[in-house]
Amino acid sequence: MTYLWPQGDPITVVFDGLYTPQQFTWQGQTHRVKQMTKRWRVDQGWWQQRVWREYFKVSTGTGLLVVIYRDLLTGHWYLQRLYD
Repeated sequence: MTYLWPQGDPITVVFDGLYTPQQFTWQGQTHRVKQMTKRWRVDQGWWQQRVWREYFKVSTGTGLLVVIYRDLLTGHWYLQRLYD
């Protein structure tokens, strides 16, 4: 089963100089990124309500497999999908 937050659930992220997530805090628990399996950008709707995001599919040392993203317009981070 997959849990999806279409607009994302806010998280706090520690990242490196290339904005690659190293760890994130979600619902009060910190998760260290063990492996990043995919990284991609989306830039759409620039003619209406622009969505410009950088996505990361990561696995954590705590056993999560998630998709997180950084809103490139605001700089805020969100968890969007949790796989189980």
